[in-house]
Amino acid sequence: MDYYMPTKVHLEKDSVKKHTKELTALGTKALIVTGRSSSKKNGSLNDVTQALTSEGVLYIIFDEIEENPSVETVMKGAKIGIEEHVDFVIGIGGGSPMDASKGIALMIANPEENESLLYDSRPARHLPVVAVPTTAGTGSEVTPWAILTRHDERTKQSIAHRIFPTLALVDHSYMAFASRDIIVCTAIDALAHLIESYLNTKTTIFNRMATEYGLRLWGSVKNCLLKGEALSEQECQTLILASTIAGISIAHTGTSLPHGMSYYLTYEHDIPHGNAVGIFLPAFLDLFEDKEQVKRLLTLLDFKNEKAFTKYIDSLFEVITLREADVERYIDGMLSNKRKLANYPFTMTDEKFYRFFKNSVHVVKPKKFSLFGHK
Repeated sequence: MDYYMPTKVHLEKDSVKKHTKELTALGTKALIVTGRSSSKKNGSLNDVTQALTSEGVLYIIFDEIEENPSVETVMKGAKIGIEEHVDFVIGIGGGSPMDASKGIALMIANPEENESLLYDSRPARHLPVVAVPTTAGTGSEVTPWAILTRHDERTKQSIAHRIFPTLALVDHSYMAFASRDIIVCTAIDALAHLIESYLNTKTTIFNRMATEYGLRLWGSVKNCLLKGEALSEQECQTLILASTIAGISIAHTGTSLPHGMSYYLTYEHDIPHGNAVGIFLPAFLDLFEDKEQVKRLLTLLDFKNEKAFTKYIDSLFEVITLREADVERYIDGMLSNKRKLANYPFTMTDEKFYRFFKNSVHVVKPKKFSLFGHK
């Protein structure tokens, strides 16, 4: 068994305020990496800046992280960090700022390198990273992964370096400011992490213990995603704990087929990540050949069967329509995705992938034309 999780995690209300000393001990000047507005609205940015100021630690804010951050944005942030001589990085927000902060921390520590280093597996140092999640979904605060948009490849892809945050300060109270769509999408992302880690070639007994706990947690509050009113504090606390546990799970296994397939939908069709990955989950369970494991997973989530699970997912998302030509192109891409295929315990073929897509989205075939008009 291999198990490595070096991130120190504090998961509690007012986590940043209670652990200011640990946060500020990591350096003398921080680059705060965040989005344009959400961290300002939910108070997380103010909590971090007040903590830094109280201990005399300088900071600079880079608040240009977009959803599904690009390599170009990471390089822009790194340039600012190099010019400002920062010595640690703080990512505040959902998965996008946290993932971007890892890439930025790598590039600041290697100022002589260009962006190709992000996808070069040779060893390279990075600055310490602090993660302050404000959503319950990505688990990036406890994973070494950093998923960036690669416009050169027209997809999303994890960088080649494993960068665990040194410190994660997790506070569920920031979730109170998130919209219902964000809560649903991020929660389903966490669910996908748990499912793809549980049904994974690389899962171990110890890893599965954590995953099973996460599945029970997630299942205990799943119905809160179906209601229109705001989540209770307890529901937020449970979801963010389940999300962190899910992150710990995929830190050791990686994700599998649904995540690999979702990247095409996010990049080319602008579908939010949680939605893009969630629609593939029912078909993934149907495809998975070891039905005893699937049954056990559904029991942990408190679903009676696959049909009930499918009905639940279908109630959260609308049907997505794709052209058959695009689906065929995505299948070719998945068949060459060795990392995701290695995490799936059974052999995949183009026929299986086509069925996978057809059972997840509406596939539109091209119209046929003849001398007597189109058919």
